[in-house]
Amino acid sequence: MADNARQGGAIVSSDELSSEWVRCDASGQQQILAALGAQTRLALKMLRDKLGVEIEMNTGAAAGAGCPEALAAARELIKPGPGAWAAPECADCRAAIAKAMCSAQIQAYSRLGFTPAMIAAMCRQSADEAQTSTRL
Repeated sequence: MADNARQGGAIVSSDELSSEWVRCDASGQQQILAALGAQTRLALKMLRDKLGVEIEMNTGAAAGAGCPEALAAARELIKPGPGAWAAPECADCRAAIAKAMCSAQIQAYSRLGFTPAMIAAMCRQSADEAQTSTRL
């Protein structure tokens, strides 16, 4: 991805994200989806707990691709305590799931009053913590 770690609230363009996504193999994409699922579950739980609000993840891109596997995986990934799930075979469907989860996180945090800069900082902190724990 773009080296935008110093830019508060920087957004990576969709084309750039797509080109980076396809460089990951299916296993890497599945690991990313699992991590995004955990982050999305946390954001949705905070929204439920603090505001009593539920939002639906926009799975329209996966639905538009006509991939029932993508819809099933996306729904499973954001359930509290997700069960077994299988990443769809199609890289485009895996990308659609990732984008939908990112969108759900941003919506939830925005409704909770987080600014774009706060969301970006939180994501960077989470990434830094993950990198630190893998080094130990």
